[in-house]
Amino acid sequence: MTNYCNKILSLGVLVLCFMQSVAAQSPNNDVYPFRIGTGGNTGTYLPIGSLIASGISGQASVQQCEKCAATKILALAQRSSGSAANLEDISAGLLESGLSQADVVYWAYHGAGPCAGSEPNTGLRTIATLYFESLHLIVHADSGINQLSDLVGKRVAVDEVGSGTQLIVQNVLQTLSIESDDLQPVYLKMPDAIDRLRLRQLDAFFVIAGYPLVGLAKLLEDEVGRVVPISSQNVSTLLLDYPFFTGDKIPADTYGNDESIETLAVPAQLIVSADLDDDLVYQITSLLWSDATLDLLGRGHPKGREVRFSTALLGMSAPLHPGAERFYRQRGHYYFRTLSE
Repeated sequence: MTNYCNKILSLGVLVLCFMQSVAAQSPNNDVYPFRIGTGGNTGTYLPIGSLIASGISGQASVQQCEKCAATKILALAQRSSGSAANLEDISAGLLESGLSQADVVYWAYHGAGPCAGSEPNTGLRTIATLYFESLHLIVHADSGINQLSDLVGKRVAVDEVGSGTQLIVQNVLQTLSIESDDLQPVYLKMPDAIDRLRLRQLDAFFVIAGYPLVGLAKLLEDEVGRVVPISSQNVSTLLLDYPFFTGDKIPADTYGNDESIETLAVPAQLIVSADLDDDLVYQITSLLWSDATLDLLGRGHPKGREVRFSTALLGMSAPLHPGAERFYRQRGHYYFRTLSE
């Protein structure tokens, strides 16, 4: 915990110095920081969050609301431990926003599921669903694991405790009446899991992220690992109970696979604090959906091409921020047109 706090403090000092430098160059010295919690180096959140930050900051002069007309928004993407950590940091005031899986947002907001026993985090608000993340089950090529039930008794990495991957794996396994104790769970991020799989110190690992995952390419190319399908029939109860989960297919040739691979997906969402000013969130939402930001996303990452205005309100797990809702209503998003019909 001390090392984590020291890292946060050091990063905060760097951000403050950068903000002061930018403010000194601004005629009105009014700069608003918009920190976006992302994820680790090998996942999808960091590149997507960085592209969003570039898009927002590249159009940082706020022009569309009187209250914000003199404000400069400086968006900054920050590395983090992922979904759960981002939500905690938003609540603690360490971040203005963060990327998170919709299921993790749901559990945190309602204080349910894996978060049962914790106070509901009702201060969370949604700006948008960005794209869908796919659950990857990677096994050693010689492991003999061909389906979820084969994991019983095996050494399985489920990411860090409290991570989005760990929480969704817990739910998926419980659907099949498999408890964590039925496995030999190991709590590792993907880079360490890959190393241990190569050394035969691990039988399998899970990761949920937008495909393609660059870190997996070499492992699968060397035929040390393979991707195991997760049939939607196996998790049908989960899909019925929680509408933010959906069946998905990893397309052919994503990892050199000849055919598509069936799996499970969940929306990746941009979450903010309910305390953020409505006008600022309205402006940030408009900058997110600007042609310039969408162009950056489309050119910058394969998952960036899946960030679409038409799917922005799918799988909502926490209420929309009022500033974001105002933007979608004014833009005539079909979700609100449907409600009025």
